[in-house]
Amino acid sequence: MARLPFAPWNRHTAIHRVLNETSRCTSKRPLPYGRGSVLLGALSLLCAGSALFGRPDTHRAVVGPPNDTLTYTIAPDPATGKTRVDLQWDTQNRVISAIGVSPRWMGIERVPELLEDVAIEGGAVKREASRWIIEHKKGATLRFSYVVNPGRKAIDWKSTGYPVATPDFFHGFGNAFLLTPEPGGDVPSTYTALLRWKLPSEWKAVCSWGAGKSVATMIDAADLRHSAYVAGKLSVKESAAGGRPVTVAMLNKFGFETDDFVQLATKIIAKECEFMRDTTFPAFVITVVPVGDAVSENGSQLSGSGLYNSFAMFMAPENKLNDAVEHLFAHELFHYWNGRVLGAASPEGLVMWFTEGLTDYYARRILFESGIWNAATYSKWTNRQIRQYVWNPAANASNEKIKEQFWRERDTVGEAAYQRGMMLGLRWHKLARDHGVKDGLDALLHALLDRARQEKFELSNEGIRRIGREVLGEWFAAEFDQHVARAETVEVPLDALVPALHGKQSRAYEFDLGFHQDKTLKARKVIGLKPGSAAEKAGLREGDELAGWDVYTDADQETTLTIRRDGKVKKISFYPRGESRGAVQFAPAASAPQTEKKPRKP
Repeated sequence: MARLPFAPWNRHTAIHRVLNETSRCTSKRPLPYGRGSVLLGALSLLCAGSALFGRPDTHRAVVGPPNDTLTYTIAPDPATGKTRVDLQWDTQNRVISAIGVSPRWMGIERVPELLEDVAIEGGAVKREASRWIIEHKKGATLRFSYVVNPGRKAIDWKSTGYPVATPDFFHGFGNAFLLTPEPGGDVPSTYTALLRWKLPSEWKAVCSWGAGKSVATMIDAADLRHSAYVAGKLSVKESAAGGRPVTVAMLNKFGFETDDFVQLATKIIAKECEFMRDTTFPAFVITVVPVGDAVSENGSQLSGSGLYNSFAMFMAPENKLNDAVEHLFAHELFHYWNGRVLGAASPEGLVMWFTEGLTDYYARRILFESGIWNAATYSKWTNRQIRQYVWNPAANASNEKIKEQFWRERDTVGEAAYQRGMMLGLRWHKLARDHGVKDGLDALLHALLDRARQEKFELSNEGIRRIGREVLGEWFAAEFDQHVARAETVEVPLDALVPALHGKQSRAYEFDLGFHQDKTLKARKVIGLKPGSAAEKAGLREGDELAGWDVYTDADQETTLTIRRDGKVKKISFYPRGESRGAVQFAPAASAPQTEKKPRKP
């Protein structure tokens, strides 16, 4: 699995959830790896940070004289893949200003190297790595210009972080190309920002803080970077359902219409706001751009990043609005509360079981309890993650090890935080109600959010334990010490999800394709076939040419390979199962719908 280095700038920035754990990918070429280290559709990048959406007072009108004004002009060139950026910075009462660009972002090791022909006017300039310090007259107007050269003319699944101008669209994260002020000393944090686009006449434009070829807002410098900037042959639709403005901008290359996504996003936002008792949720922007080859009828390949009051999504053409899309959006959206309003103390890796694992638990639960998911879909997702937890060799990794090894051992240690938090959500919600807490684990989550809103409070394991003991009872301290402090194995009660779902002891199979994944993909032929594996028993042979595949990340979902042998093409299907272990698995109660939810039709 590819690993992308992460280095925060100034405040907590992060690479956010890339999800394809439930989805099937069909392709005739190698695909990036997803969760579970398997032939899938998307890189599995899990959130390493907490500040996802910026401040709550966003999209506000620009009123009164600002301290400083920033005027950006962005001009993508589809012919070259490059983009020109001009910035005018009207400073106020100081003589030294500092500006910079993120040193690294997602898969980009050296962001400053993407900036060519940087010119600065208005004062004496001194460069220090990825920042420039300018000495100038009081109240001077500084002018900057540069060309962004990503070294490519298209986005693929390994380069979604790059700012690229394609023939159909431009997409860039501010962290990957935007020069912004660096607060400190007399340099302020908040600015009046104006953005002007220079675009082909048929193109439209949006960014995390506004839609249109000319937009303005009051915004922090850090949020300017932690925003998406998108232009192209976009379909842009808006909704104000529930008093919460939602804007969706996407290219019409998917298996659904823009209005479909607006409706889905609006519903999920409303349900999560209702659950979180939030009446101040900001205006929200969602961008969707195509990446890679089209997927098959039931295929899905997607990734996304939660940003400042926005969500940037990447999808394969023809991808439908299925449960993978719903989960990805619901998870990232929940970070608005569990990650931004309720932020993590440094080092935040120590509480990722809470910020990420419990976000998984609540995103899925809300999707189910709101009726967006039925019982079969909810159990499918829950069961899969329980099985992955049972077979994770790092399931008992300490919080300290998760902090240190999250990216180095992404498929094991990196997954432990997500799995542990989800398992604890199921367990503690049930135990809390058994101990007389009517709202279960929700009482703790809301208590922590109230603290964060009322005082300077950040998540730490010590704080969670202390407040959990106060809110849920004495039993919580022992549970916390056992499963969080000592990282002992979490057991989920069989009746954790009654009455809708019932649990039973079952078998969890190890995912085993039965051949060497990396070498097989690279050579396009089966290499390292394991004697006695399910793949061999199904008829696969060493050296078979791989013409196509239909692979899930789950041992309980059938894999189909299209192979060429002796001039003939044939399909071989099997369940990629290895050894088995005991695990709790859930099934819908007799009164619940028994069929899995079908993908939404366009």
